[in-house]
Amino acid sequence: IDKGLKEYGGDLNIGAYGIVNRLGFFFVMIVMGINQGMQPIAGYNYGARQFDRVDRVLKLTIIGATCVTTLGFLIGELAPRLAVSVFTDDPELVRLSAEGMRIVFFCFPIIGFQMVTTNFFQSIGMASKAIFLSVSRQVLILIPCLLILPQFYGQLGVWISMPISDLIASLIAGTMLWWQFKQFRKVSV
Repeated sequence: IDKGLKEYGGDLNIGAYGIVNRLGFFFVMIVMGINQGMQPIAGYNYGARQFDRVDRVLKLTIIGATCVTTLGFLIGELAPRLAVSVFTDDPELVRLSAEGMRIVFFCFPIIGFQMVTTNFFQSIGMASKAIFLSVSRQVLILIPCLLILPQFYGQLGVWISMPISDLIASLIAGTMLWWQFKQFRKVSV
Protein backbone atom coordinates (compact mmCIF):
# COMPACT_ATOMS: atom_id res chain seq x y z
CA ILE A 1 0.00 0.00 0.00
CA ASP A 2 2.79 2.39 0.97
CA LYS A 3 4.67 1.67 -2.25
CA GLY A 4 1.58 2.28 -4.38
CA LEU A 5 0.70 5.49 -2.56
CA LYS A 6 4.29 6.75 -2.85
CA GLU A 7 4.41 5.93 -6.56
CA TYR A 8 1.02 7.39 -7.42
CA GLY A 9 0.62 10.12 -4.81
CA GLY A 10 3.76 10.95 -2.83
CA ASP A 11 4.84 11.04 0.80
CA LEU A 12 1.83 12.96 2.03
CA ASN A 13 -0.41 10.11 0.87
CA ILE A 14 1.64 7.65 2.92
CA GLY A 15 1.04 9.88 5.95
CA ALA A 16 -2.67 9.95 5.12
CA TYR A 17 -2.75 6.16 4.94
CA GLY A 18 -0.99 5.97 8.31
CA ILE A 19 -3.69 8.11 9.89
CA VAL A 20 -6.52 6.16 8.24
CA ASN A 21 -4.92 2.88 9.24
CA ARG A 22 -4.62 3.94 12.90
CA LEU A 23 -8.24 5.06 13.00
CA GLY A 24 -9.39 1.80 11.44
CA PHE A 25 -7.24 -0.21 13.81
CA PHE A 26 -9.02 1.39 16.77
CA PHE A 27 -12.29 -0.27 15.71
CA VAL A 28 -10.59 -3.50 14.65
CA MET A 29 -9.06 -3.85 18.12
CA ILE A 30 -12.51 -3.61 19.72
CA VAL A 31 -13.79 -6.33 17.37
CA MET A 32 -10.77 -8.47 18.26
CA GLY A 33 -11.75 -8.14 21.92
CA ILE A 34 -15.32 -9.20 21.17
CA ASN A 35 -13.92 -12.15 19.22
CA GLN A 36 -11.79 -13.19 22.18
CA GLY A 37 -14.94 -13.32 24.29
CA MET A 38 -16.75 -15.48 21.75
CA GLN A 39 -13.94 -17.97 21.22
CA PRO A 40 -14.20 -20.13 24.37
CA ILE A 41 -18.02 -20.10 24.33
CA ALA A 42 -18.20 -21.22 20.70
CA GLY A 43 -15.45 -23.79 21.15
CA TYR A 44 -16.94 -25.34 24.27
CA ASN A 45 -20.46 -25.56 22.84
CA TYR A 46 -19.19 -26.89 19.51
CA GLY A 47 -17.35 -29.65 21.38
CA ALA A 48 -20.52 -30.39 23.36
CA ARG A 49 -22.44 -30.54 20.05
CA GLN A 50 -24.77 -27.75 21.27
CA PHE A 51 -25.09 -26.22 17.81
CA ASP A 52 -28.00 -24.00 18.83
CA ARG A 53 -25.74 -22.31 21.39
CA VAL A 54 -22.94 -22.04 18.84
CA ASP A 55 -25.39 -20.37 16.49
CA ARG A 56 -26.59 -17.98 19.20
CA VAL A 57 -23.12 -16.86 20.33
CA LEU A 58 -22.03 -16.41 16.73
CA LYS A 59 -25.05 -14.26 15.93
CA LEU A 60 -24.54 -12.11 19.03
CA THR A 61 -20.86 -11.66 18.21
CA ILE A 62 -21.60 -10.73 14.61
CA ILE A 63 -24.17 -8.18 15.79
CA GLY A 64 -21.73 -6.68 18.31
CA ALA A 65 -18.85 -6.56 15.83
CA THR A 66 -21.06 -5.10 13.12
CA CYS A 67 -22.27 -2.37 15.50
CA VAL A 68 -18.67 -1.42 16.28
CA THR A 69 -17.56 -1.36 12.64
CA THR A 70 -20.74 0.46 11.59
CA LEU A 71 -19.86 3.17 14.11
CA GLY A 72 -16.45 3.37 12.41
CA PHE A 73 -18.19 3.59 9.04
CA LEU A 74 -20.44 6.43 10.23
CA ILE A 75 -17.49 8.39 11.59
CA GLY A 76 -15.53 7.71 8.41
CA GLU A 77 -18.35 8.87 6.17
CA LEU A 78 -19.90 11.68 8.23
CA ALA A 79 -16.99 13.20 10.16
CA PRO A 80 -13.69 12.12 8.61
CA ARG A 81 -12.08 15.56 8.90
CA LEU A 82 -12.85 15.68 12.60
CA ALA A 83 -11.42 12.19 13.13
CA VAL A 84 -8.18 12.80 11.23
CA SER A 85 -7.66 16.22 12.80
CA VAL A 86 -6.78 14.39 16.03
CA PHE A 87 -3.52 13.39 14.29
CA THR A 88 -2.60 16.51 12.31
CA ASP A 89 -3.51 20.11 11.63
CA ASP A 90 -1.84 20.25 8.20
CA PRO A 91 -4.74 21.18 5.86
CA GLU A 92 -3.52 19.10 2.90
CA LEU A 93 -2.87 16.04 5.07
CA VAL A 94 -6.30 16.43 6.68
CA ARG A 95 -7.88 16.62 3.21
CA LEU A 96 -6.04 13.56 1.88
CA SER A 97 -6.68 11.57 5.05
CA ALA A 98 -10.39 12.44 5.07
CA GLU A 99 -10.75 11.41 1.41
CA GLY A 100 -8.87 8.17 2.08
CA MET A 101 -10.93 7.46 5.19
CA ARG A 102 -14.18 7.82 3.25
CA ILE A 103 -12.96 5.27 0.72
CA VAL A 104 -11.35 2.77 3.11
CA PHE A 105 -14.23 2.87 5.61
CA PHE A 106 -16.88 2.45 2.89
CA CYS A 107 -17.18 -1.33 3.44
CA PHE A 108 -16.29 -1.14 7.11
CA PRO A 109 -19.59 -2.55 8.48
CA ILE A 110 -18.87 -5.93 6.89
CA ILE A 111 -15.31 -6.14 8.24
CA GLY A 112 -16.71 -7.11 11.64
CA PHE A 113 -18.59 -10.00 10.07
CA GLN A 114 -15.51 -11.20 8.20
CA MET A 115 -13.33 -11.01 11.31
CA VAL A 116 -15.86 -12.87 13.46
CA THR A 117 -16.27 -15.58 10.84
CA THR A 118 -12.52 -16.10 10.63
CA ASN A 119 -12.23 -16.32 14.41
CA PHE A 120 -15.27 -18.59 14.59
CA PHE A 121 -13.62 -21.22 12.41
CA GLN A 122 -10.54 -21.02 14.61
CA SER A 123 -12.74 -21.39 17.72
CA ILE A 124 -14.31 -24.62 16.52
CA GLY A 125 -11.00 -26.18 15.55
CA MET A 126 -11.16 -25.57 11.81
CA ALA A 127 -7.80 -23.84 11.57
CA SER A 128 -7.37 -24.41 7.83
CA LYS A 129 -10.58 -22.50 7.09
CA ALA A 130 -9.56 -19.71 9.49
CA ILE A 131 -6.13 -19.44 7.88
CA PHE A 132 -7.65 -19.39 4.41
CA LEU A 133 -10.01 -16.56 5.40
CA SER A 134 -7.18 -14.59 7.01
CA VAL A 135 -4.94 -15.00 3.98
CA SER A 136 -7.71 -14.38 1.44
CA ARG A 137 -8.30 -10.75 2.38
CA GLN A 138 -4.68 -9.64 2.72
CA VAL A 139 -2.88 -11.82 0.19
CA LEU A 140 -5.21 -13.46 -2.32
CA ILE A 141 -7.39 -10.38 -2.91
CA LEU A 142 -5.63 -7.22 -1.71
CA ILE A 143 -2.28 -7.80 -3.39
CA PRO A 144 -3.75 -8.46 -6.86
CA CYS A 145 -5.99 -5.40 -6.44
CA LEU A 146 -2.95 -3.30 -5.50
CA LEU A 147 -1.08 -4.55 -8.55
CA ILE A 148 -3.92 -4.06 -11.05
CA LEU A 149 -6.18 -1.17 -9.98
CA PRO A 150 -3.53 1.58 -9.65
CA GLN A 151 -2.51 0.98 -13.27
CA PHE A 152 -5.98 2.12 -14.32
CA TYR A 153 -6.97 4.52 -11.54
CA GLY A 154 -3.65 5.73 -10.11
CA GLN A 155 -3.77 6.78 -6.47
CA LEU A 156 -7.52 6.11 -6.30
CA GLY A 157 -6.82 2.52 -7.34
CA VAL A 158 -4.62 2.05 -4.28
CA TRP A 159 -7.32 3.39 -1.96
CA ILE A 160 -10.22 1.42 -3.50
CA SER A 161 -8.23 -1.81 -3.34
CA MET A 162 -8.92 -1.97 0.41
CA PRO A 163 -12.75 -1.84 0.43
CA ILE A 164 -12.87 -4.12 -2.62
CA SER A 165 -10.78 -6.74 -0.80
CA ASP A 166 -13.01 -6.33 2.28
CA LEU A 167 -16.13 -6.92 0.21
CA ILE A 168 -14.81 -9.97 -1.63
CA ALA A 169 -13.34 -11.51 1.55
CA SER A 170 -16.67 -11.00 3.34
CA LEU A 171 -18.55 -12.70 0.52
CA ILE A 172 -16.15 -15.66 0.74
CA ALA A 173 -16.54 -15.75 4.54
CA GLY A 174 -20.33 -15.61 4.25
CA THR A 175 -20.36 -18.47 1.77
CA MET A 176 -18.10 -20.60 3.97
CA LEU A 177 -20.18 -19.85 7.07
CA TRP A 178 -23.43 -20.68 5.28
CA TRP A 179 -21.99 -24.00 4.12
CA GLN A 180 -20.71 -24.81 7.63
CA PHE A 181 -24.09 -24.20 9.23
CA LYS A 182 -25.68 -26.34 6.56
CA GLN A 183 -23.34 -29.11 7.75
CA PHE A 184 -24.32 -28.46 11.39
CA ARG A 185 -27.99 -28.92 10.51
CA LYS A 186 -27.25 -32.29 8.86
CA VAL A 187 -25.40 -33.50 11.96
CA SER A 188 -27.98 -32.29 14.47
CA VAL A 189 -30.94 -33.92 12.65
